[in-house]
Amino acid sequence: MLDLKNINVTFGTNHVLKDLSGSVQAGDFIVIVGTNGAGKSTLFDTIAGKVKPTHGSVIIDGQDVTNLGEIKRAGIVTRLFQNPHLNSVGVMTVAQNLAMARYSRRRANLVDGMDGLTPEQLEKMLAPLELDTQTILQKPMNALSGGQRQLIAFTMSTQHAPKILLLDEPTAALDPQAATKLLKLAHQFTHKHKITTLLITHDPQIALSIGNKIWILENGKITKQFGAEDKKNLRADDLIGHIDYAALAQ
Repeated sequence: MLDLKNINVTFGTNHVLKDLSGSVQAGDFIVIVGTNGAGKSTLFDTIAGKVKPTHGSVIIDGQDVTNLGEIKRAGIVTRLFQNPHLNSVGVMTVAQNLAMARYSRRRANLVDGMDGLTPEQLEKMLAPLELDTQTILQKPMNALSGGQRQLIAFTMSTQHAPKILLLDEPTAALDPQAATKLLKLAHQFTHKHKITTLLITHDPQIALSIGNKIWILENGKITKQFGAEDKKNLRADDLIGHIDYAALAQ
């Protein structure tokens, strides 16, 4: 479904991805774990078409899309960013953001594009989030908490089921309750619609709790891969290490 073949990405003298290769099957939910600077976000930039590899190929459904830019690739690859403010238009209302997401792949005039959904349609879209829709629909996105904004952004990103969904540390700025709700929604949606999904996280417990495969990214390469059976015998320390709480007390 997604084949990454000998991907190299270089920025000046900084060699970020180094002959990275990996294969993703349709319906996979792969969790990518790595330290800062390992190349995780650059990998997503490459899959999404924001960055063109210095060398190597990106193949989606048998088609070489290496030379397709981010806009042309947007029809098949959707990305949810770590920063909630990058996933929506802050000065527009929740209702307007949802409408824009619904009309994003069809022709629509400005009025329909911003206000073209009925209250019933909007409430149905937000129902899985268990939010007070009557209160927030007419609020600007900037007025919401980070958790609320990220949950709504996930709903927006999945209005048109993509072939590939990239979740770029989407819970990093969220409290545990909001993070749990978002990850549960992501798992339910991707499983139901068989969406091929890649999730970046620093949290090894998330990697052990969700998805069917784990990739360890180190120094620009995928150094380890674990399947569903492997995960049963893994510990958090096996993936990325842990905070040495004993050392903090010294």
